[in-house]
Order: sequence, then structure tokens, then C-alpha cells
Amino acid sequence: MPTKKSALPRWQLSDLYRDTTDPKIEEDIATTRQKAMLFEQQYRGKLSASREASGIKIAIANYEEIVERLTKLADYAYMVFAADATQGGFRQKIQAAVQKILNEVLFFELELTQLETSFLEKLIDDPKLRNYRHYLERQMQSKPHRLGEKEERILADKALTGRDAFVRLFQQEFARKQFSSRHGQRSELVSQSHILNQLYAPARNERKQASDALTKGLKEELDRVTFIYNTIIADKQNTDEYRAFTSPEAVRHMENQIDQNMVDAMIEAITGEYSTVATYYRWKKKILGLSTLQDYDRYAPIGRATTRFSFDQARTLILAAFREFSPEYAARAQEFFDRNWIDAPEAPGKQGGAFCIYITPDKHPYVFVNFHGTIHDVLVLAHELGHGVHASLAREQTHLNFDWPLTLAETASVFGEMLVFDYLKKQLTKKEDKLALYAAVIEGMFATVFRQVSMFLFERDVYSAYQQQGELPAETINKLWRTRQQEMFGSSVKLRSEYDIWWSYIPHFFHTPFYVYAYAFGELLTLALYDEYQKRGSAMTKQYLDLLRAGGSKSPQELLQSLGIDLHAPNFWQEGLGEIRRLVEEVKELA
Repeated sequence: MPTKKSALPRWQLSDLYRDTTDPKIEEDIATTRQKAMLFEQQYRGKLSASREASGIKIAIANYEEIVERLTKLADYAYMVFAADATQGGFRQKIQAAVQKILNEVLFFELELTQLETSFLEKLIDDPKLRNYRHYLERQMQSKPHRLGEKEERILADKALTGRDAFVRLFQQEFARKQFSSRHGQRSELVSQSHILNQLYAPARNERKQASDALTKGLKEELDRVTFIYNTIIADKQNTDEYRAFTSPEAVRHMENQIDQNMVDAMIEAITGEYSTVATYYRWKKKILGLSTLQDYDRYAPIGRATTRFSFDQARTLILAAFREFSPEYAARAQEFFDRNWIDAPEAPGKQGGAFCIYITPDKHPYVFVNFHGTIHDVLVLAHELGHGVHASLAREQTHLNFDWPLTLAETASVFGEMLVFDYLKKQLTKKEDKLALYAAVIEGMFATVFRQVSMFLFERDVYSAYQQQGELPAETINKLWRTRQQEMFGSSVKLRSEYDIWWSYIPHFFHTPFYVYAYAFGELLTLALYDEYQKRGSAMTKQYLDLLRAGGSKSPQELLQSLGIDLHAPNFWQEGLGEIRRLVEEVKELA
């Protein structure tokens, strides 16, 4: 059943503010600024003299309230901008106001980290500060990388007109960018989201036309994007040097609360399984009856993948799948549909892709997708709703314990996808429908595990080349991209020269360097969790929901111990990779 754009929901942000002209925005900025000034008067220079845990607890709680207020403002501005790129000026205005207030309280965490290590350790173990134990642990970990207050202010202020401005430019350009799409003899200008969706088209000529249109549009932006990327790399290199990080990726590992050995072990395990990718695409080439599988054929539908789901149908099946696992899990997801917390249609100026934004514990999360009605879109919606359920359950935490590192970010989202996958497997009776489902899930896993790791290795290569050569021309970056992508596909997919510039539309390289490996980490972790759920059934449900409720109150290792998972175990990554291999074998047998 085809979807109708008019039937797709737009999120309602009035729980935060009426619109961008709401006077409450300025009122909240003024109130929070006043609280920050009073906080500074009360605590600046006094933490080292205070030896009472109860006093430190009150100070952290007051700081937490200020940061929570600022998060609402910043997240609202980001959501407005994500849905409408013409609102870049509003976002910049709010970012500047937020940063100015943050500068007023910047001293607090700096003074915390300047406390002698022995005293910090006592605070961490003090029962009065139990709720802030993990927060203090993270402050301790960041201690070697903190600068003086003046330097921290300079870096934060300059980012608004430096790195952050270039990230905004990248996002605005691609949100506004239009690509020429052909339908027979007719040509029309469409968004990036639309052109990427056409890569899933049944007709090969339509996929090729979409690929060519995307390439043409990317070429038009390549010089500008290359300059933006080089600028961001240079900025990061300088900041990492100031902060005494030994490698470009080290700050990401610290923020993800894992160590380099763990990341390297995961990368080694995944690259050692690249043959699974090649095996699948050779099988897909045979199923499609093609002599060569081109890069634009990777997402070609198999079976009845042309079937379209209305948004209401997607809602029904996702909630049914979630309900089989847990009525509470389903009820949390249903709120998003019932209360207009989802922005679903493709729209002019709207960013491509999908995300869930958590806001703060006293509010609620929102989901952002571009829904076209494919099985892939249904799984993406389930994925983002999984994030939403995670955030909804974690709202019982206070703000500093609310968010969690990227390494745990996919815990509920991938789990939600797998619930829908297993539910649909039982509902579908025709082989063609099951083939389409398996292909969507397997290719999603490839994109999340193998592709993300190949992109992470590409980032390593780019930063290494920059350190050796300085500013990199597009041709050098293109070559590094092709090498890592071809390494993943082997000889199973032919990458045309046009594909070499496709690195240039991927936003993570720009807004969050070295982010991408966390997708693979989270996917394999969740596949291991899901395998455990299939073995233990409902006996594991409460433990799993408790894991989500814990938010970011403990380290990933601590949170997972209750479920019997040891992230340092040598064979841990093989459990998730084994699940992917099993699905590839199942789809081959199904055909």
C-alpha cells in the first residue's frame, strides 16, 4: 500500500517552545544566565576549601540544573534546524547564548578535576555522592586532558565561528541541495534523502540514474566539502595537541568509556570477517541474475521488496513486535505515535537520515526519520523508536546520569530492529516476502558493522595522511576511500570511479570524527544480547529493561556485568559476528 506524505506526522515541539519566536526562549536564557552568575559567585574558588561531601553534592546538583536547562535550548534549536535548514541563523543564535552561559560555569568541572586525586577518590566512594559516582569517575579520567579556564573559554568561543560554523555550513548545504532525478523522460529536482532512497529502486536503470545524479551533485560540492573537511581535521589536530591526546581517535574512546585495546580487538575481528560480505554479495549477484554487481546494485531489492507499508501499518507491526517482548517496551514506543513525537515525511530543507534526540529527563525524546514506506524504512523507524524507548526508560535518572556513551547507544535500537525482524519472519508466509526481509536486515547489519568499520579505517587513513602531508586534495581522500571500501567488498562488487567521492556526503566525518565505529560496537553488543534473550526468553526481560533504565549512571562494563557480558573477553565479538554469518546462511538456504 503506497504511503501518502500528507498522512505522515510532523513532530510537535510545543512541549519545549511554541515556535522560534516564543518569548519563553529569551526568558529561559535570562533565567539560566542569572542562575549561572549566582552559581559562580557561590562556588568559584571554593571547592578546594570545601571538604564536605554534602556540600559538593549540592554544588553538583545546582550545576546539573543549569546544564539541563541549556540542553533543552540547544536541542530545540537543533531540531528546528534539522527539520528546516533555513533556521540556521536561529540555531547559531541559541548556540552562542548557550555557550556564553556555559562559560560562566566552566570553572566548576575544571576546579573539580584540579582537586587532588586522593580527595577525588574519596568523593567517588562517598555514599552521599552515590548518584554522582560515575560522573566523578569521568571527571577523574578527563583530568590529564583539561586546560586552564582561559584556554577552555577560548576553545569553546572560537568553535562557534570555527569548527562548528563549518559543520553548520556542511549541514545546510546538503539539506538545501537538490539532485536531478529522472523518471522516464521526466526530470525533477529532489532532496538528498529522496535520491538515496532511489538506490533501493527495483529497476536497475533507475538505480544507476540515482547513483549518477548523486555523484553529479556531490561533484558540484566537492571542492567546498574538501576544504571544510581539511579545516575540521586541522582544528581537531590542534585541539588534540593542546589536550595531550596521543592519537586523533583517543578522545572518542575516552568519551565512549572504552579503551584502545578493546577497539583494536573489535576492528581486527570485524575485518577478519570481510569474507562474509563478499559471500553475500556474490550470492545476491546470482539471485539478481547479473554478470556484475555494480556499486549502485548493492541495495537492489530481492523478493517482494517493492511492497510499500503505510505509516499506520508500520506503527501496527512495530508495536506488535515490541509488545511480544514486553508490554512496557511497547507502551513507551506507542507514546511517540500518540503524542506526535515523530517527524516522518521528507520535506524541503529537511535533513536526510534519521535520529532520536533525548532532550532531558524531565521532558521526553523525539524521533526524526524520512519515511518512504519500504521495509528498510520500517526497520529504521523501529531502530529510532528503540532509541526512544531507551531514553524514555532512563528518564528516572538525573541529567548527568541520563545520557550514555555511543558504545551503548545502539543497545535498544538494534534490539528493536531484531524484534521486528523476528515478528515479521513469523507473519510472512511467502518466500519472496521473507527474502526481502532477510535482505533488508542483513544489508542493514553490513552497513552498521562492516561499512562503519571501513569508514573508521578511512578516517584513520585520512588523519594519518594529513599529519604527514598537510592539507589533502580531494584526489587523495578519494583514493583512501576507495581502498577501504574495496577492501570490504573484495571482488564481489565493482566500484566505479564515480563512487570515489561518496565519502563527501557522510555527516559523521564532519560533526563527530571517529564516531562511526560505535555503530559496529553497539550492533555486535546488541546481537550478543539478543542471542541471550532468544536462549533465556522472558527471564531476561527485566534485566534488559533495568539496563536501559540505568542510562549513563555506570560505565558500559559495569552496566553489562549483570547480563553476564564481559567486553574484554577475547571471543566476545565473535558472538555477534556469528549471528550475522548465520543469517547469511539462512537467506542462501531460503532462496
